[in-house]
Amino acid sequence: MISKPYEDIKTGDTATTNSRIITAEYVRAFGELTGDNHPLHTNAQYAEQTRFGKQIAHGALMISTLLGLVELHPSYLQCFYSLDNLRFKAPSYFGDSVYAVCEILAVTPHKDGESAVVTSAAKLINQDGVTVLSGDFSLLVAGRSTALADPALKAQGAP
Repeated sequence: MISKPYEDIKTGDTATTNSRIITAEYVRAFGELTGDNHPLHTNAQYAEQTRFGKQIAHGALMISTLLGLVELHPSYLQCFYSLDNLRFKAPSYFGDSVYAVCEILAVTPHKDGESAVVTSAAKLINQDGVTVLSGDFSLLVAGRSTALADPALKAQGAP
């Protein structure tokens, strides 16, 4: 979604990503990394007794999954700016496949004059077409004059 300078991003632009499968290992690793080892995510017997009936992925992991699926090219993405109107609409279970759909809502020039806040309505959707989460994600995006060199090219020895 962020693959070009802000001057080339237009309100109404849309993108759909590839999918990712939510595995037990993925959820376990996230729990270890963050210290969030709630039994709803880590203990099948506990999770069976909950309203969900089985283990689910962390909500924060699903936000991160959405951000990981969306193209955020390092030459243009400067930083994550804000997240508004976040709603968790359905759980993500182990074995679910999810993908993201985004639509640009606004491109607002930043006060620095060299970047813009790009706001996108984003949804994470599972294999059944159920929206797992939605929210308005805002990112600070470089313009043509402030875009950085592609780090992949530098790693390959390009100037």
